[in-house]
Amino acid sequence: MKYGRILALMLALILAASWAPGVSASEPVSGSAATPLEVSLEIPLDKDLAPDVLVAGHSWERARVNLENPGTEPLYNITVLIEVPESLETSISPQPYLIIKEGQKITAEIGKLAPGQSASLLLDVKPPASVEFKKQVTFTIHAVYPGGEQKSEHKVSLIPPPSWLTYFTILASLLLFVGILAAIKHSGVLDLFSTVDLITIALLAAVIAVVFRYLSKLINLGWFDGLVIAIPTVVLMVVALQLVRKPGTATLLFTCVLLISMVVWGSHIMWLGFYLAEGVVVDLLVILFGMDYADRRLTAVIYGISRGMVSTLVFYLLYAPVEWKISYAPWYIGLQLAFACAGGLIGGLLGYDTAVKMSGARL
Repeated sequence: MKYGRILALMLALILAASWAPGVSASEPVSGSAATPLEVSLEIPLDKDLAPDVLVAGHSWERARVNLENPGTEPLYNITVLIEVPESLETSISPQPYLIIKEGQKITAEIGKLAPGQSASLLLDVKPPASVEFKKQVTFTIHAVYPGGEQKSEHKVSLIPPPSWLTYFTILASLLLFVGILAAIKHSGVLDLFSTVDLITIALLAAVIAVVFRYLSKLINLGWFDGLVIAIPTVVLMVVALQLVRKPGTATLLFTCVLLISMVVWGSHIMWLGFYLAEGVVVDLLVILFGMDYADRRLTAVIYGISRGMVSTLVFYLLYAPVEWKISYAPWYIGLQLAFACAGGLIGGLLGYDTAVKMSGARL
């Protein structure tokens, strides 16, 4: 294959990046010098999310209290007392320890820890429905056993639910959509699209919205989902640009993707702005490059990478916190941004060759 070496190099870089370590959510714990027991808290356990951050109004998050005996002597009759902040709700699942929950205090009987042995306590933590402003709450963990004790404090940030951003995003999306329709009607751009053009765009949008999304749900590749979706999406976007060759093709394509997704998958209207953003940026680049509808490999790659950058940043910095109330870790956002750019590069190259062959052109 002409681009075999390029694709192999990109895949090697992506696989190397996938081994990027998560951000540790624990912090060192202070205690008496006479006691070797180490105590730490991890929250949330999902390494994709920002450590020590809970978004108000979000669902339950799993937390873990870790205890380890790094010394050379066994420790006996270890009792752990966890004081949960008043604003947080907790739940305890069945575990191989005697655990008693009384209000915001949780007591666990760990028993014996041999040298080098560790133990873990799992908690389900639910943040409050809302907070007025960002604040820090403190978990206090007190471990007691014959010959010593260990006490630590672990601070967690509570972030207000961005409810106002939800309504703002919906309003901005609708205003942007209405503005684009008004501009199209005023300029007469929509009249440029023939029936064949509209059918072509609708068919390509249906493949993106239904087939590719179904495959992504059927084959869950975790971190690589963005890459797997980006490549075929960019391929069909480049095909649409070269076959239709009208101003606003990309915006119309992704708007159709949203409308089909709303019918098939039940997508919310607030996602309108997300789909418009990735289409508008490509159409603006088409104009910037002198109405170049991905007629060169370079511009096809630029369009693919730009689409990937915009869609990734808009999703992880705006739509994920607003719609799902999830705060992703910066390293994870950077990793997904790299995957999206790699998908745009590969999709741009494959899309250019595919479009050229479909349009009957010659290399």
